[in-house]
Amino acid sequence: EKTKRKMENKACSALGMITFLGMLQAAVGDVSFSFPEEMKRGSAIGNVAKDLGLEVGKLAARKARIEADGNGKRYCDFNLSTGDIVVADRIDREGLCGKKTCVLTQELVLEDPLELHRISLHVQDVNDNSPQFKKNTIKFEIRESAMKDSRYRLDEAHDADVGMNAVQGYSIENNEHFRLNVISKSGGGKFSELVLVKELDREQMQTLKIPLVAKDGGTPQRSGSAVIHVTVLDANDNAPVFSEAVYKASLPENSPLDTIVVKVSATDADEGVNGEVTYDFDHFSDENNAFSLDAMSGEVKLTGTLDYEEKPFYEMQITAKDGLGLVSSSTLMIDVTDVNDNAPMTSIKSLKNPVSENTPPGTEVGIINVQDRDSEKNGQVRCSIQQNVPFKLVPSIKNYYSLVTTGQLDRELVSDYNITIAATDEGSPPLTSSKTIQLSVADINDNPPVFEEQSYSAY
Repeated sequence: EKTKRKMENKACSALGMITFLGMLQAAVGDVSFSFPEEMKRGSAIGNVAKDLGLEVGKLAARKARIEADGNGKRYCDFNLSTGDIVVADRIDREGLCGKKTCVLTQELVLEDPLELHRISLHVQDVNDNSPQFKKNTIKFEIRESAMKDSRYRLDEAHDADVGMNAVQGYSIENNEHFRLNVISKSGGGKFSELVLVKELDREQMQTLKIPLVAKDGGTPQRSGSAVIHVTVLDANDNAPVFSEAVYKASLPENSPLDTIVVKVSATDADEGVNGEVTYDFDHFSDENNAFSLDAMSGEVKLTGTLDYEEKPFYEMQITAKDGLGLVSSSTLMIDVTDVNDNAPMTSIKSLKNPVSENTPPGTEVGIINVQDRDSEKNGQVRCSIQQNVPFKLVPSIKNYYSLVTTGQLDRELVSDYNITIAATDEGSPPLTSSKTIQLSVADINDNPPVFEEQSYSAY
């Protein structure tokens, strides 16, 4: 009878191994949705279950859930009752993506069997930002000898929105001396310049104040304004010229504060006050918060903390202005290079605990996920189990591992296991982290009673 039970157990183990190998054939599929930013929490974006052909009735049993791809933030939840993906947190396109096309990647994870589906969320812009000028007053000092058709570049208005919701045009109040010329930039966006149509006469008029309005193309339309303040003087005919149209620099993310990034330089052919050049950032943004620009020397220094994983690239516009207001601009591009400053992170996504001692070898008892925020080799991770235990890690989908039994468990010999999983990246020097899993072995009735003596005698 005992031999018969052993044969039955072996047959069951073989069948379980075949079933487990079938479960590892996890399906991976992609689905995408497009929706406007700033939707209310709980709003449905789309029905993932319908698009992927999943049975809604089995979603809860399979522990269906939304997780962020890589190291991103989870912006969505999954409705197990309907199969809808819904908004879980505020989605602000400008804060997340700036001027770039905004695509958020989330992952739908299902278990038993393990499935992983990538969900691409295309966030569409809504007109929730108004055009803004860097300063409320734009000052110019213009000599009365200025010729007709002289042009004076105005500060560009910036709108955090994109497309038609960004700045589409400028206008000024009608006056006899100036008209407005609107110019489209090759890389996108528009700026304006004042064009002199009638000579100035300082003896008749010493100052002019002209309202300037910037409008976007959204619905409803939004606008921002500034005042052009012109002081009439007795001739500045040369604008500063930068030595480079585009300045490029690169520095590691762990660079210390006050590191000199680059030094920009512009020259002006005029003399005296007309040739004195000062430097400034074109407008204030998050990029400017990390760097400072010396107005006199043109030296750009690091004044904030860099993080390659958060922002690997900076692009800024720098202006050079002479003493009487003529302006030219140049572009500064800074590449942030990665250093191995993030250790791997190990998390337990699923764990069967306790495990029955008659569990056959090859049974999946847990699902492990490993992430490293660094890039390239610094983000490549190797996982291993450090001690001699009857378990092993089997690579699964992407950065997931299955914790699988490798031998027969026996509660009477070992009732509990402390399994330490070590994760090491490929950086130089490599960074390592570990996580310990406590796993208990559940008893089955596999031992008959045993007498201490073969026979007992009494007199």
